[in-house]
Amino acid sequence: MNNKEYILKLLLLMAFTDKVYMAEEKELIIKISIDLGISKEKMDKIVDEIEKTENITEQCRETAKKIESQEDRDKTIKLLSELMATDKIIHKKELFAIQIIAEEWGQLVTE
Repeated sequence: MNNKEYILKLLLLMAFTDKVYMAEEKELIIKISIDLGISKEKMDKIVDEIEKTENITEQCRETAKKIESQEDRDKTIKLLSELMATDKIIHKKELFAIQIIAEEWGQLVTE
């Protein structure tokens, strides 16, 4: 996988944290995957992989570790925030997932 695919994977992991892949989330993720230049086939393969994942939290942490560029990390945080807001409901598990990712990247302020 390359960085763009890892970014997409984190977005998909976020979308699946609450076990419900909402239509609004799916639309945004399709748009983002096109912007990132990732094929539908590759996206479907990542979705299949995530659907089989037992520990989303650990996958978030492991995937986040693979994105090393600060520019890509900043872009990912922005996209994750946008994704969280698409259904106009912020789920506790989504907050936890973004917290795990920001913590992994040293971008979490706890004060």
